Amino acid sequence: MDAASKDLSVLVEETRPRFAAISEADASAKPYPEKWSLKEILGHLVDSAVNNHQRFVRMQERADIGTFGYAQQHWVSSQHYQQRPWTDLVELWYQVNRHLVHVVAHIDPAALGHTCDMGYAAPATLQFVAQDYVRHVRHHVEQILDGADPRQRKKWVARNPQA
Repeated sequence: MDAASKDLSVLVEETRPRFAAISEADASAKPYPEKWSLKEILGHLVDSAVNNHQRFVRMQERADIGTFGYAQQHWVSSQHYQQRPWTDLVELWYQVNRHLVHVVAHIDPAALGHTCDMGYAAPATLQFVAQDYVRHVRHHVEQILDGADPRQRKKWVARNPQA
C-alpha cells in the first residue's frame, strides 16, 4: 500500500496551499441550489475520509465486513458545511487525510484481499478501497480547483472492483 499512501500524501500536501488560496466568497458560492458549493464538495471529502477510515480499519479485522455505505447527500446536508469557515474545512480535510496516509501505509498486507460491499457490482477488496479512495480524492480536488461551472463539473465514474 506504499504507492497509495505516497500518492495520497503528495496529493494532500500539494493541494493544501492551493485550497488555502481560495477565498471564502468563492468557496461559499452556490449559484445552483441543487449543486454543491466548494465547501460542500470539501465537506463530502471529509465525509469520505471518515467513512473510508472505518473501512481501512474494519477490513483488517475480518475477511468480509458486509455492507458499508453511507448516504452522501444526507451527510453533507446534515453537517451544514456551507456554514463552516473555508479555512476550518481545509484544515480538517488536511489533517484527516494526513492520518489516512499513515493508516494506509500500515495496512496489513495479509488483509488486502478482505472485502466490503460498497454498493458496486461486486464486493471491493481492501486494496481496491484504498486505491479507489485516492482516485476519489483526486477527482474532487480537480472539481474544486478547475473553476468549471457547477453544471459542467466532471462526474465521478465508479470502477468495477473486480476488474
